[in-house]
Amino acid sequence: MKKLFTLILALCCVAFVSNVATAKEPVKIIFDTDMGNDVDDVVALDLLYKYLDEGTIDLLGIISSKREEGSIKFIDAMNTLYGYPNIPIGIVRTYPEENYVCEDKRLNYADYTVKAHNYRHTITDWDAVPDGYKLIRKLLAAQPDKSVTFVTVGFSTNMTRLLDSKGDEYSPLDGKALMAQKADKVVIMAGNFHEKKKEYNVYKDHYAAVRFFAECPVPMLFSDVILGKSVLYPYQTVYEGFKYTENHPLVVSFHYYDKMPYNRPLWDPTAVLFAAEGHKGYASLSKRGYVTVNQKSVTEFTVNKDSNRQYYLVNDKQRANIVSRIVELTMRTPKNLQK
Repeated sequence: MKKLFTLILALCCVAFVSNVATAKEPVKIIFDTDMGNDVDDVVALDLLYKYLDEGTIDLLGIISSKREEGSIKFIDAMNTLYGYPNIPIGIVRTYPEENYVCEDKRLNYADYTVKAHNYRHTITDWDAVPDGYKLIRKLLAAQPDKSVTFVTVGFSTNMTRLLDSKGDEYSPLDGKALMAQKADKVVIMAGNFHEKKKEYNVYKDHYAAVRFFAECPVPMLFSDVILGKSVLYPYQTVYEGFKYTENHPLVVSFHYYDKMPYNRPLWDPTAVLFAAEGHKGYASLSKRGYVTVNQKSVTEFTVNKDSNRQYYLVNDKQRANIVSRIVELTMRTPKNLQK
């Protein structure tokens, strides 16, 4: 494993041709996450800040698809640490009890981490954090047409509620029309297109996923569970990449989530990578088709050229490029903490 990590770091030192160099404008991103359930969300959030540092993206807002205060407190601590305290945060205010997502408290690293350490926060009134779909409406209404990329790596709760929303103080358009007007695409970590098995982000809010996959008015690009399992975040990066601050939330989270050392699948970070840089060099795309969810929460893909749904496919070389790029980015010290 040590040899593998050395190889990854060597690859990071090689000039890697990506879409970043040719990007004319920062990609406007809204990030929808179930922060607190799996530590890959923290790696994804770190990536977003690093892309902000280099000017690749404009992070409009971060939405938690959970209703737990620990989730948004963790996000706020990260925003503050990385020097982006004003990024707005939203939360799911109500949630069907039978689908409550953090029934296993052992896995709630976000809540544990913010309670275990005295991190600086920007938000002082947690009750004032807006409902997720309302914040999305506000953010969308302020953007140019066809300019926003959604990166959704949690449950489809916020997105379905957006589609159901009516005109309000931010826009007279209903949610579906507002999204169709302002959004360019959705890059989503969800589904399993290679096995007849249910996937976590789908079955935790089954009915929201059914509707969002069917009714989303803009193109959807899926990074599925099999892709994420095939690219692993090296545990050595957790040890070596975050020494610029004491008790870094990512390091604390990894240690709480499971006994170190372990490598973690890059489910959510792949979606961030594809959204920020495009898939060139990292993946290819499937044919177009419809994505449906059966009664057992199993996602099914049916080829149809008239659809605007696709999923990412990777080969061994692309997997190496993905891991190399994510390691390189996360090993960087944030701009505001550089001496």
